[in-house]
Amino acid sequence: MSAAMEKIWAYKFPVTVSPLTRAYFEGSVEAAPAEVAPAMRALIADPTDTKAAATLSARPEYIGLIRTTCVPTMIEGGHAPNALPQSVSANVNCRIFPGTSRASVQETLAQVIADPEITIAFQDNGTLESIESPLRSDVMQAVGVAVHERAPALSIVPGMSAGATDSMHFRAKDIPAFGVSAVFMEPKDEFAHGLNERLPLATLDPAVKQWETLLRTLLK
Repeated sequence: MSAAMEKIWAYKFPVTVSPLTRAYFEGSVEAAPAEVAPAMRALIADPTDTKAAATLSARPEYIGLIRTTCVPTMIEGGHAPNALPQSVSANVNCRIFPGTSRASVQETLAQVIADPEITIAFQDNGTLESIESPLRSDVMQAVGVAVHERAPALSIVPGMSAGATDSMHFRAKDIPAFGVSAVFMEPKDEFAHGLNERLPLATLDPAVKQWETLLRTLLK
């Protein structure tokens, strides 16, 4: 099993650049760190550029935007400290790029492991296969109106979350869904998913006003 996990850890799924992730790189490249900006430009120009993909894949904030990722997170086996284990199981967490099927990912993992003694089974945790929501000019325009009321100089850049959200249930039914952050805070105040997760009080009222403007603009 340890050999299988090493193979999965070392494997890199093919690079995928969608219209949404392309728009993200195009919109954020000017403000990107100097060590990754050239890779962004190269990948925009040529999605098959392996050097650019390797540079971006080395950073956790970008790897999920250009390819499916599968990472071993738990290994369990054995029944006593002084006995050889009769069986062992491992959990592999996959963040699957929109439009990629679970079946194809499972098949790829089986090929990577190449061990007939190991069985791969999908654990149903409620997530759904879905495609990405298409970029819509009316949504982007409304977001711009709402955000610029609050911060006129702020750039509006579309992006894709590398984690699952409730919008998958809508997208699975071919209903486009979009998330718009209305929370403005300093990086030092961010404790998402931490033991001390919280928001600054000062951001709440402006956030509500931003959402109200966004919804009213979309309703026009």
